[in-house]
Amino acid sequence: MRPVLRRIVFGIRFYGVLTLTLSVLSACVSTGSEYNQDPGPISAQTTDMPYHPLVYHLDLSILAYHLYGQSLVWPFDPYYEELAADKAERTAMMGKVHAWAKDQGASQTARSKGHKGYRGPGALNGYADNPTHDPIIYDYGLVHPWSDTITNAAGTWTEYLTPKEITGRISRGYICYRPAGKPETASAMAEISRKHARRNRDGSDILLAFEGGTGDKGEEGQPHSQSLMGFILLRQKDSGDYDAHIAFRGSRSGSAARAAVQSFSDGDAKGNPDWITDLGYNKLSAGQGGALISTTGHVHRGFARSMQSILPQLTRCLQKAAALKKGKAPENIFVTGHSLGGALAQHFSAAILLGNRYGPDGSGPAMPSALKNWPWQNLKLLTYGAPRTGDQDFATALTVKKLQSEQFATAFNPVDRNAIKVTDPTILARLSDTQTPAGFRVLNSKDPITTEKFIGGKHIGKTVYVNKPKAFDAVSRPDFSAHEQRQIRDYMLESLKDPVIPALAIRYVSMEDINPQRDKKKRGTEAEFQKLVASITTYYESKNIWFDTKRLEKDAALRADIAAR
Repeated sequence: MRPVLRRIVFGIRFYGVLTLTLSVLSACVSTGSEYNQDPGPISAQTTDMPYHPLVYHLDLSILAYHLYGQSLVWPFDPYYEELAADKAERTAMMGKVHAWAKDQGASQTARSKGHKGYRGPGALNGYADNPTHDPIIYDYGLVHPWSDTITNAAGTWTEYLTPKEITGRISRGYICYRPAGKPETASAMAEISRKHARRNRDGSDILLAFEGGTGDKGEEGQPHSQSLMGFILLRQKDSGDYDAHIAFRGSRSGSAARAAVQSFSDGDAKGNPDWITDLGYNKLSAGQGGALISTTGHVHRGFARSMQSILPQLTRCLQKAAALKKGKAPENIFVTGHSLGGALAQHFSAAILLGNRYGPDGSGPAMPSALKNWPWQNLKLLTYGAPRTGDQDFATALTVKKLQSEQFATAFNPVDRNAIKVTDPTILARLSDTQTPAGFRVLNSKDPITTEKFIGGKHIGKTVYVNKPKAFDAVSRPDFSAHEQRQIRDYMLESLKDPVIPALAIRYVSMEDINPQRDKKKRGTEAEFQKLVASITTYYESKNIWFDTKRLEKDAALRADIAAR
């Protein structure tokens, strides 16, 4: 299926750039002199972050994925890809899970299990349900930010290794979620259990994770499904002040090709909820419901609907943060995310600065009084591989007027000729200035998700290329690996050459390395599922990482029971 997706995207891009081919060949598509100039060594100016802020915030974006991965009830096959060889079998299994969710939801809602109950499909907690979504099952009681984690998305394992320079400083954690049977505007909070002694008891930072929804494009009768969408990190500084870092996660799925094809329809989208949100590109004006995000221009409805579901929980987390800090405002507010997370970071920033409920400038009627003294007007936005999320008027209002940053917008050329390098000293200067906002979009110039030729809209933030763009990037075939956070991070490490930066934050591991006993011919059988479960247990034991093995075995037995129905 992956070649199909590539052909779809390539067709969209090629159509848009066809008329420019001759000008590209004649070097009219320039990478620009500003990018090619070497800004010299990294500025001697230092920040109070553990390492370079561009890498640090990408690692926070990875931590958002990390926490999401920990919440998966079936990390050995969360997206039913082990059954993908037989479409009917995969569909039948998901139907059984939906039926179980309806039965489980009735008793679970009555018992009010809170954040430790099963989450995901709306039926599990008495919300509007969407049976066309892939039923991805979560339990926020599994979240434990002090431990590394591993998941099997589609035959390749993702190992989340958020640096201990981040997780080792966390002293306490909380989760904000929507209570069972309550409306979307309701919120509740629970503290994350600290289940082993390896955490840093002297840590000074506080993490507050929040729930939200994806899979709702705004179509009647097509509500979203719930999952963890990000977190706030209150990072204590030696000066006695603190900064607030707000990070959103990106999309997670098994087969990206299937997810894209199934979710592309406006009126009949189905499949992976995250991808339905990603492809909700129809634009909303302020009068059509977009004013929550911005009263200026038009915004993409998929991201806007997701942000609408996130804001009650995120606001509850912010209120808790203010209470924990006894009303003291942070010195800086940073907002970040990769891919879908970058889109949500844009829409959150816009809702605060341009919207009619929390804005403008954090002073709107929905903004709690305890948060109105926060320095929202000096917010710093850093996105990685982010798609466009609105039209020219919206992007200009957020980038230029509110973030006081240079905007990249062109009718044809997808390469920003005024982009800067990761090593440009102005980046550190802007991010260290507590009196000035900033916006940076960090990406690989070959990333098809962020190219000007793929889906409409305009970019937000000053462009920072992690690679050196080439003239032929405009008409090159899509390189989906350029979108991966690992590749973006590796490029930055290569450019910065700073030994202080941790070498790893995420890694992909082959099935054979984690599960050497795998029998591909019997993939999807109960015996092979047991091998997957055993391989996860072995992984954590071999690395001496705390993990709730008994809970994994219990959840695996639940899945086997559902499959046998």
